[in-house]
Amino acid sequence: MIVGLRSIFDIGRKGLKTNLAGLDVTGNNIANVNTEGYSRQKIQFKPSYSHKTPFGIFGTGAEIEGINRVRDAIVDRQIRTQSSPMGEYEVLENLYTQIENIFSEPNAEYGIRTQIERLFNSFHELANDPESGTARNVVYKQAQVLSEVINIIDQQLTILSDDIGLEINQKTTEINNISARIASLNIKIASAENNNASANQLRDERDLELDRLSKISNVYYNEESSGSINVSIGSNSVVSDGFRVSTLTATDYNDNGEIKTKVTGTESGVEFIPRGGELKALMAARNTILPGYRENLNLLASTLITQVNAIHRNGVGLQGSLSEVPHDNDFFTGTDAGDIDVSDAIKSSVNNIAAAERNELEHETGEVEIWGSPGDNTIALQLANLKNVLVLESNTESFDDYLAMVIGGLGVEARDAKDSASRQEMVVTQFKNLRDSTSGVSLDEELTYLIQFQRGYQAASRIITTVDEMFTTLINM
Repeated sequence: MIVGLRSIFDIGRKGLKTNLAGLDVTGNNIANVNTEGYSRQKIQFKPSYSHKTPFGIFGTGAEIEGINRVRDAIVDRQIRTQSSPMGEYEVLENLYTQIENIFSEPNAEYGIRTQIERLFNSFHELANDPESGTARNVVYKQAQVLSEVINIIDQQLTILSDDIGLEINQKTTEINNISARIASLNIKIASAENNNASANQLRDERDLELDRLSKISNVYYNEESSGSINVSIGSNSVVSDGFRVSTLTATDYNDNGEIKTKVTGTESGVEFIPRGGELKALMAARNTILPGYRENLNLLASTLITQVNAIHRNGVGLQGSLSEVPHDNDFFTGTDAGDIDVSDAIKSSVNNIAAAERNELEHETGEVEIWGSPGDNTIALQLANLKNVLVLESNTESFDDYLAMVIGGLGVEARDAKDSASRQEMVVTQFKNLRDSTSGVSLDEELTYLIQFQRGYQAASRIITTVDEMFTTLINM
């Protein structure tokens, strides 16, 4: 082949084609500047084959080598690695905020700690005037309020646990759906690239699914030569051989009265233990954290019931007669936080609240006479002083100390979860900014490319126009 007008014309034609393709890619980037998960695409050119002539080696223009995604796999892995703990801490932050609201902390005015203090204060007021109907009524009302507060906290912890159980089911279903979409994308990507077609958009979709999955649980993946990826979360493979999907199933079970949840492989039956992500935090919340706070609440309620009743049984009510104040005159009924309540005897009459110490005298007839001095406040004082008695945690904590420990621990956990979530979000944001600087669309940069390809297209057009004029000159010679 020798140098001629035809070869120059062909160079101009290829210039039009390549620059037009460049404009197409640039326009597509600009159009997707706000599309989630979109990776900036870059067109690659290469010189066309050259040919040898008696005058030397001449080029024949440029060709399109390919359209590639601009993506940094290392940064992607870092984002997914760091997204897992971020999802975990965000769930924990939200959980502890809800538990604080349930315990009415830090709004202590309506909190359980304040209500218990008010109950003991009401016993103290009764001790000051044991015959006062008003003081007795205050004791009854405050005990009723405290019982209702404890009942409500127990109910709300149960409702929160049930809600988390539903969320675990939803997250498990989401994992299954994402796994199925990844397997489907694997098939499409392998098919497209096997036929030398572009799979850039499909790969973007798959990367977005991996990003979503990594926030739910820790994710591991590797790419095969076909372009497919295999995915595992925890110790469970969810996508294998590029297209095989293994699903997960969430199941509730009863553990000594506590309803908990476990996740297993549907086909394998092997228990799934997440090592990070939202699912790990949700399972910890339902299986460990919430049962722990329910146990604390039950211990508080059962100890309150036992200790108050033990003192109250040694006293008599205002009248002090056997018929009105039986031996088993309990102040509280129930066994734990779920059923603590004021006894029916006290509900029927506040005169049955024992303030005076019980005296017994057995007559020759065998009849036992029970009485108490009307102004005696011995039992009321013992009940008031119970506030500071070490009756919890192996007799090392008072009611107030125990609640301070529980509520204080809750505050520490909530603050740690919030701080950890903020720190982890900052780490993920930094990596995302790094990815955006590489893979994201910069309008300023794309506009530069737009002008560059526009000028290239105009110059290629000028080559063709010049060759056309030369042909005209040649023909008219």
